[in-house]
Amino acid sequence: MHKFYNHIEQNMYKMYDHMSHSSLSLRKFSHLIRSSLQKNSSLLDFAPWRLLDGAAEMYERLSRYGVKPEFNIDFVEIPQKAGRRGATPETVKIPVYQTTVLKKDFCDLIHFSKENQSPAEPKVLIIAPVSGHFSTLLRDTVQRMIPRHDVYITDWKSLRHVPLAAGNFSLDNYLFYLVDFLHHMGPGVHVMAVCQPAVQVLALAALLEEANDPCRPVSIIPMGGPIDPRANRTKVNVLAESHPLSWFEKKFLTIIPAGHPGAGRRVYPGFVQLTAFINMNPNSHHRAHTTFLEDKILKNDGAVQKHATFYDEYLSVLDMDDVYYLETIEKVFQTYELPRGVMKYQGGVLDLRAIRNCALLTIEGENDDISAPGQTYAAHTLCSNIPKTMRMHYLQKGVGHYGVFSGSKWRSMVAPKIEEFIGKLGIALYR
Repeated sequence: MHKFYNHIEQNMYKMYDHMSHSSLSLRKFSHLIRSSLQKNSSLLDFAPWRLLDGAAEMYERLSRYGVKPEFNIDFVEIPQKAGRRGATPETVKIPVYQTTVLKKDFCDLIHFSKENQSPAEPKVLIIAPVSGHFSTLLRDTVQRMIPRHDVYITDWKSLRHVPLAAGNFSLDNYLFYLVDFLHHMGPGVHVMAVCQPAVQVLALAALLEEANDPCRPVSIIPMGGPIDPRANRTKVNVLAESHPLSWFEKKFLTIIPAGHPGAGRRVYPGFVQLTAFINMNPNSHHRAHTTFLEDKILKNDGAVQKHATFYDEYLSVLDMDDVYYLETIEKVFQTYELPRGVMKYQGGVLDLRAIRNCALLTIEGENDDISAPGQTYAAHTLCSNIPKTMRMHYLQKGVGHYGVFSGSKWRSMVAPKIEEFIGKLGIALYR
C-alpha cells in the first residue's frame, strides 16, 4: 500500500501535466473557431453559431493551464462633492499605479498608489489567503479600498514557480513575512485579512503588541476566517476533523515534476484544491455554465462578461507548500491551537491577551459555508483585553463566503463599514 501511495504522489502532477498538454490541440481548435466567428461576425446573428462560440469559449477557459491573472486596476472612480444640495455627486477617474515594493521567495508586497495621493490617507495592508487562488481573487476588495486608502496587498506565489533551493514555507514563515511587510510599510497600518489569514492576523497583532513594536497594527480586520472553527462547523471543518493528517498527506500531496522552476517540491496542487472547491457545490457550477450558454444565445452580453470574469479568476489556482498545508490542517482545523491559546511562533507561545491597543473589526457573511458565522466573531472572546470602544462586529446578510469581500454587497455595504471603522481610528491610538 505504501508503494501505491508513493506511486500516486510521484505521478499525480505528471498525469495532470500530460492531460493539459494533450488538450493543447483542442484548445487551439477552439481558439480557431472563435477567431473565425469573430472575423465573420454576421454568423453571430444566428443562435446556433452563438452557441458554438460559447461552447468554444467555455472549453478554452476550462482547459487553461496555470495562468496567473493580473490585477489590471488602471484607475478608480472617486466621488466628488456635489455642487448643489441634493445633487448626485459626480465621479472622476484617477490613475492607479501598481508597484512591487518588496520581493521575497514566496510572496511579493504590492502597492497600489493613486495619482496625487494624499499622504494623510490611512495605510491598509490586505492579506490575501494562501488557500488555492492567487491574490487577484481579491481584485474587487483592492479596487473598492483604493479611493480612500493607501493600499498594499500580499501577492503569494505558486510553489510551481519557486525553486527548491528556497526551502519550505510554513506558518512561521507566513508570520515572519507579515512582520517584515509591516516593518517595510512603517507605523500606522490597518490590516485586513480575508479568510484563512484571519488566524495569522490575530497572531501578528499579539506578537507585535507583546514586543511593543512601533509597527504593530492600528487595527486588525479579519473577514470570514476560521479563527475558531468549533464555533460553527461546516463541511470543511468536518472533513478536516474526520481524517488523520496522514490521510491528507497520502491523498492530496504530490511532487512537481521536471519542466517547472519548482521541480522536486512536494505540494498540495492547485488543481486538486480547485476540484475540491467545485465538488462542494457542483450543481451551482453546472447551472452557471448552462446559463452562460443560454446568455450567449440570447446575447445577454453583460451576464456573459460577468461569468467570464468570475471563472477566469476562479479557475486560476496556485500550488501550496506541503509543510504549510499540513500545518494548517493540523493546527487550525484539528487541534485549534489559536483559540486554545497554544499556538507558537519560533518556539514562543502567542498570547492574544497581549492585544490591548489594536482595534478589532470582525466581518462575517450570513450564508458563508466555508467559514460560518461565529468562527470569526470568536476573536472578540479571545482578544479579551481590547476595550469595547475599540471593537466592532458586522454580519452581512444575504452573502456567502465570497460576498464578504467581493460583489455588490461588498462594495455598497461591507466596505463602508470598514471605511467608517478606519476613519474613526486614524492614527490617534499611537499618539
